Amino acid sequence: MPGARCVAARPLGAMRRKLFPAVAVAACVAAAAGSWFLVAPSETFVTGTWSGQRETSSSAVALKAAGPNIAHTIGRELPKGWQKKLMKRMPTSRLTTEEIMQRIVTVLIHNMNEKFRDAPMKTLDLMKEIGLRGAQIKSKRFINPALDLLMAQKVILKVKQNPKRWEIHEEYRKYGVPPINMDKRNPWKFCYLLKFKRTTVPKYGPTQGMYRVQDKEFLLERGLPIVSIHQHVKRPDPFAPDADLRLLNLRPPPQFSRPRYTPIQERIPRQPKDKDGRYVHSDWELEQPHEYPKPKPPKIGVNRFNFLLEK
Repeated sequence: MPGARCVAARPLGAMRRKLFPAVAVAACVAAAAGSWFLVAPSETFVTGTWSGQRETSSSAVALKAAGPNIAHTIGRELPKGWQKKLMKRMPTSRLTTEEIMQRIVTVLIHNMNEKFRDAPMKTLDLMKEIGLRGAQIKSKRFINPALDLLMAQKVILKVKQNPKRWEIHEEYRKYGVPPINMDKRNPWKFCYLLKFKRTTVPKYGPTQGMYRVQDKEFLLERGLPIVSIHQHVKRPDPFAPDADLRLLNLRPPPQFSRPRYTPIQERIPRQPKDKDGRYVHSDWELEQPHEYPKPKPPKIGVNRFNFLLEK
């Protein structure tokens, strides 16, 4: 320690001459390193530009921009607390299979424009939207039978799997869809208008199973939906021994190569009518009538002028 104090107290000119080369080399290395990091041209990882051009590059705000937001990439805003772990602790709902089916169709009709929720909708999102709470939302054993019954009657369509996503079937909305209530305070107001041929799980076979064409009389006798018949399309085999090779068209005409443009009035399907002249919702109702419930009459308030209406 005394020796160190003595060295520190010496003036610069009193130091040993052998230390001057080392100090000079260290000063040169420090100056060179500082100038290299300040002005050396090197490509940065963040901006992709040379470090010497940082002053002339875009600002930090512009670097964070992602361009215009595409509509289908923006997540839909969900209500606060829209979580399954919270809904499992709520009081258990008591919805039947038919009520679950009606609410599923109502929610999917509401989301046909794909602006209400993310579309196609997941099974868990449907469980939250239709009001399953408590024990009915802990597992999917309450909603799976309803989904399978609707899929078998071609009311909804399973778009993809893992995870399963659902939307309204094309056959169901071919001539339009039933009305729904857009009021958030009472979204299930018109659920009574939705009636289905089958609302119970069959005793044998899969719930979403389809029937053969020869089973049509069997379905009509028991009042089961004939819409569940799978229409098998038989295509000709050009490589069969007795087939005509001209059926094998390696260059089919383009889809839009038509001699004339078909007007929109001819391309829109026309809604059929039954024998009584009433419009039907689906083609299968022409062979199997389906009675829809009538709208409920408006309620008349009780007041002192009701006797005028009675007269």
